[in-house]
Formats: sequence, C-alpha cells, structure tokens
Amino acid sequence: MKDKTCIFCQIVEKKIPSYIFFESDTNLAFLDIFPVSKGHTIVIPKNHYKNLEDIPDDELSKLFKTVKQISNKIYRKLKIQGYNILQNNFQAAGQVINHFHVHIIPRSRNDGKLQLVIPEDQSKEEELKNTLNLLVE
Repeated sequence: MKDKTCIFCQIVEKKIPSYIFFESDTNLAFLDIFPVSKGHTIVIPKNHYKNLEDIPDDELSKLFKTVKQISNKIYRKLKIQGYNILQNNFQAAGQVINHFHVHIIPRSRNDGKLQLVIPEDQSKEEELKNTLNLLVE
C-alpha cells in the first residue's frame, strides 16, 4: 500500500535520497532533513497510512517497538541527556506529511526546544465534568 505522491513512500521506494539507518520488513528510520536537534529521526511504517486512526494495531505495535529500539540507540550513541517522542495527527496538530510517522528528538537540558507550557490556571470542575461526560458517552 503506497501513495506515489507521498514523500515518505518515495523514501521507502528509494526514489529520493535519504539518510536511512534502520530498515526492517515493515518499518524505516531516517534522519530528518529539517532537524530540531542533531540526530532528529523519523520512524515510519513502509505501508502508507495517513495518521494514527488509519494504521492497523499490529503495525502500530511493531512500529513502536522500532521507536523504542531506535530511541535507545540514539540515547547511547549520541550521548544525549534525553529525547522526546512526538507524533502529530491532522494539520491542526502540526502534521505536515500525511503518512503516519513518529519523531524522535534528542534533547539536552535547557536547550529551549519544544517547550510545553502547562497552564497556571487549573480547569474548573464543571468543565472537567462536561468533558468527561462527552468522553464516556
């Protein structure tokens, strides 16, 4: 299952150059050419799925085993202090390429990258209850 117009499918097919350093029968890992930090890696399934909602559970499981393996390798080999695992779904969440993928982003203390700002104001109880009711329906 491939999409001829998808840049990641073209990487899988070796039609465009990339910096692949892991490949299995189902997954591929390569360096991001627009890295947030040195060693920023993208892990993809070889089959084309648009997002988390589309990828079958068995392939998702295999992919995250690969993410774990590659993350450990990056941590050890690049001697980083930590890493983020990032996965965006749909344009509003920052998904640019519509092929399911996971970013592994090496981090160091106080590098100023990808800072998640936690609100200082706690949610109101009524708002939490309303949201909970929507989710459990």
